[in-house]
Amino acid sequence: MRFNLIPASGLGLAAVLMACGPAPAEAPVAAPAVEAAPVTPATAPAAERSADFRRTDPAQADLKLIEEGDEWRVVIRAGGVPNGGATAADCELQARGAQDRDDVIHAKLIPFEGELNELPAADIGADAPVVTVRVGPEGAFVEDSTAAGRFCGMGSDISGFYSRTQTPD
Repeated sequence: MRFNLIPASGLGLAAVLMACGPAPAEAPVAAPAVEAAPVTPATAPAAERSADFRRTDPAQADLKLIEEGDEWRVVIRAGGVPNGGATAADCELQARGAQDRDDVIHAKLIPFEGELNELPAADIGADAPVVTVRVGPEGAFVEDSTAAGRFCGMGSDISGFYSRTQTPD
């Protein structure tokens, strides 16, 4: 297939010249100068907004909220509830969801590869548990809807109050 490389603005002139025969022996007409579009520097992505929280009771746990567009990624790393030799291994879960007008994030568990473990989509299945995070000025309250029970060791717990570890912006 052959493409026509004559600019659309020159089609009329090109057709007339072709119909008239060979071009006269005069100087060629210079093409009009085309101004280059101004080059704008790429804008840097918006600064990442995140918040860190820590829980100490019944076991130490860390919560990180990371803004991703209109949603928040919820990253929880929790130790097992102390129970001697039967203490559960550390647990890590990640979820993503939107924050409503009452500052509550409803986040569904998502597949991830983390520092402590990984959770493939096949393990989550079609009915992903929802982790609810109520954010306030002092911290965040996490409510687990079976996520830790399904994907962490027996005795793991991610629910409870997490205090802020830094001052919000």
